[in-house]
Amino acid sequence: MAKFVIAGKANCPHYAKAELLGDYLQRNLPNFIVHKWPVEPKDWEQWLKSTCEKNKWKPPKQSSPLVWRELIDRGGRGTLVGDLDDFQEYAHCYYGTILNQFMSNTSTLFRSIADENVQQYTADLELNRQYIKQTVNPYHICIIGADHPCAYALFPDLMSSKLFPNRDIYLQLTTHDSAKLSSLQAIAMEIEDLACKQFRSIEVCLQDKNKSSYENMDLILILDDYFYEEKEKHFDASFTEKTRLNKEYDEQNLFTDERPQFKPEKMKYDLKSAYNYYKTLANHIQTSLKPTCGILLACSNSIMIATQAFTKTIKTIPTNHILGLARTVENQAKARIGKKLFLDIKNVVDLHIVGDVNGEYIIDTNNCQAVDYEGAIWAQTFLRNSTEMLADSKFIREVIQKEVDEREFELYTHVEHNRTLVQTQARAILSFIKDWINGSNDAHSYSCVMSCSSSTLGLIETNDDEQADKTIICSVPVLMKGQDEILPIDLNLSNDNRTAFIRILKDMQMKYKMD
Repeated sequence: MAKFVIAGKANCPHYAKAELLGDYLQRNLPNFIVHKWPVEPKDWEQWLKSTCEKNKWKPPKQSSPLVWRELIDRGGRGTLVGDLDDFQEYAHCYYGTILNQFMSNTSTLFRSIADENVQQYTADLELNRQYIKQTVNPYHICIIGADHPCAYALFPDLMSSKLFPNRDIYLQLTTHDSAKLSSLQAIAMEIEDLACKQFRSIEVCLQDKNKSSYENMDLILILDDYFYEEKEKHFDASFTEKTRLNKEYDEQNLFTDERPQFKPEKMKYDLKSAYNYYKTLANHIQTSLKPTCGILLACSNSIMIATQAFTKTIKTIPTNHILGLARTVENQAKARIGKKLFLDIKNVVDLHIVGDVNGEYIIDTNNCQAVDYEGAIWAQTFLRNSTEMLADSKFIREVIQKEVDEREFELYTHVEHNRTLVQTQARAILSFIKDWINGSNDAHSYSCVMSCSSSTLGLIETNDDEQADKTIICSVPVLMKGQDEILPIDLNLSNDNRTAFIRILKDMQMKYKMD
């Protein structure tokens, strides 16, 4: 079986003649097969050079067309025939008697075929573009503040089919600091080297490059933490002070239990500046957002103020598409309870963080359940009230919250570059995105920062309509049934926690009052 490939410039009359000759032979010879390969005229010279170098062929006299015979199925090296003259001579030597009718064709016919080839080639390209546009629908993700250490820990899991099933992933990494573009380029190169099945393309740019860069985004992840560097400096100073004190205690030969517990001073945040920063960022991206876009604010030290700014500024998408991450704190509280009950963190469910995740909050254990707890009664799906299992009200009321609050500095003093907390935050982001996009596969509730009415949370104390419609932005328990179904649930707080929560809300109104 003779298999020939005829390649040439789409607008070349010599290619048209070779094509016509190939078709003529294919019609008249049962075992003669032709594959035609038109190439864009502007790309032809480069294509010819690379093809000849790859196959170690000497370029033919005429630039176009190029004809070769395949030794195996198309894609093998093949044997070079040459240009149009060489192909005609080859055909005449082997099939001379049947070429008489073909030789009567005129050059006018070949030129008209060349024009027809260009039109058909252009139409085919457009058809392919339309097909790709219809069939390939990548999921666009933008990470704002991708120079944050947490961004690196998100890969390759962010491109997993568990998060975005049957979708190609288009990534955009942005930063506000032009000096960090080179590090983002390095991350982009590593992501490309991962060769993840769902990965499609990646782009690195500055946050304020242009507003249209956000127009196709399906998910925007905000890692740009306004207080990150300030917090690092504060922890460095606190760590230095702690080291100095420990040295003094060592010189005094004090035992561990004799040493006063070190408590780092609380940071003072410039919330007004942070609010203006996030408000400017929200104004920059809101003009080009599509209505289905979701925004997750995971800027750990600035989650509350950023959620306030984005919710009040962005009006082009629903408010339930703007969420703040409370799962980092939630997972740390679950870890404390899990450690006490000898349970894995995934087996502690329905624990809620209520209030200000960057300030005062309540760890609500009223609905907290323990799964697979090895007690007197055990079953794989059997739920036990974790509060009953703990049987330690002081631990629940005081110790858990204290341990969670001190966890960040504790890790900073023991782990280089605070990497452990980076992994904690990254795992929280990935699990939250999975539940948000696909819906959680269970009936359990989780915590997140969002805007909701006081009536939804069951906090109405009067019949006043103004009170009923009052909107609050804080961490609340929600059911996650899908991207459009993030449903706040009734808090069902104890009397003490309810009183404390109302007080926290009043404090938050004063703290985050920016207008």
